[in-house]
Amino acid sequence: MKTISICIPTHEMGGLGHTFLRKSFEKLKTQTFKEFDIVVSDHSKNDDIKKLCEEYADKFDVHYFRNTEGVGSSSININNAIKHASGKLIKILFMDDFLFSDTALQEIVDNFDMEKDHWMITACEHSNDGVTYYRPFYPKYNNKIFLGRNTISSPSVITIKNDNPLFFDEKLVWLMDVEYYKRCYDTFGKPKILDIITVVNGTGDHQGIGGYKSRNKKSTNKLKWSEYLYVLGKYEKGFNYYYYKFTGFIKALIKN
Repeated sequence: MKTISICIPTHEMGGLGHTFLRKSFEKLKTQTFKEFDIVVSDHSKNDDIKKLCEEYADKFDVHYFRNTEGVGSSSININNAIKHASGKLIKILFMDDFLFSDTALQEIVDNFDMEKDHWMITACEHSNDGVTYYRPFYPKYNNKIFLGRNTISSPSVITIKNDNPLFFDEKLVWLMDVEYYKRCYDTFGKPKILDIITVVNGTGDHQGIGGYKSRNKKSTNKLKWSEYLYVLGKYEKGFNYYYYKFTGFIKALIKN
């Protein structure tokens, strides 16, 4: 059993997916901590990602799974990767994100207390070219996080103990990450926060090319409102669908 499984959900991303994944693999190849394996759950229709995994098979332990279920849902795809993870820890890493330094995994493993910790979040940087970084982000938790006030960042900054791990809500797209953080908090308590940058979040137009959230403005707004109502129904006692929908209370709640 490896110490940590790197879980990467992948898809074609308009033909750019394998390029981003190669960048991530190169960072993984140089890690000082070696006791890890990689679990790739792939929604692609072609074999570009599969061939890339085969190319790196002699460099580290990589497990590839073609996932034909729920294509277009990042929640379903990352859940499939988590289900196949065998490491003591699960490190989520989205395909256009990558580890910040050669010691990133070592920092995570050294600071994760297997006796006390259930989930840990780390700081991150951002990059739109994979070379230059901007906007370092230091996470914290807030009690309105499930409504979209994301003070943690993407799931790529979290590491969870592989002991009956929670799965992402497969009904959600826009709020899938923050709702997950809410359930982790309710189930395990406060996360360990490590103010060390371990991950770089990829940004740019590629996120709208063949991505899970690529929609027109009208359908996007409809989806967002339906998800706000859904999570309110899960977590707010006395929730009344029609009251919240027609009074604009949700907008005020999120803003405040």
